[in-house]
Amino acid sequence: MTKVLVVCTGNTCRSPLLAALLRRELAAAGRTDVQVDSAGTGAATGDPASVGTRRALQRRDLSAEAHRSQNAFRLDLTDYAWIWCMSTRHAAAIRAAGVPAQHLAVVNAEGGGIPDPFGGDDADYEACALALEAACPALLALLPPPP
Repeated sequence: MTKVLVVCTGNTCRSPLLAALLRRELAAAGRTDVQVDSAGTGAATGDPASVGTRRALQRRDLSAEAHRSQNAFRLDLTDYAWIWCMSTRHAAAIRAAGVPAQHLAVVNAEGGGIPDPFGGDDADYEACALALEAACPALLALLPPPP
């Protein structure tokens, strides 16, 4: 099983949104060999996904109702083949925790990462979701081929 962790700050907006989108794409490709988790560098434990994230996912017939936030630094980061971060700041924090650079990537690095929609309206969350959807093919291409 290949394990992937997606990371943002609070683990209530961007990372649960990307995790749900990736799971949808993996399921459509029949990839049962990949597990996607999400966490935040500054996350409290147990918070639900934000309302904006839940709405953006509902518009895509997806759900984050079961999501509860977790702090990335409470996880065994060595369990993950890839850790995909929303910004260079998140990647630097994960790297400082001892994760080798070859296991890290910044989502939409060429575009400066993925802006945080926290506190924004549905349009901000929709823009975030569209940017994350656009990033999915490049991220999935980093995975090893199925067994």
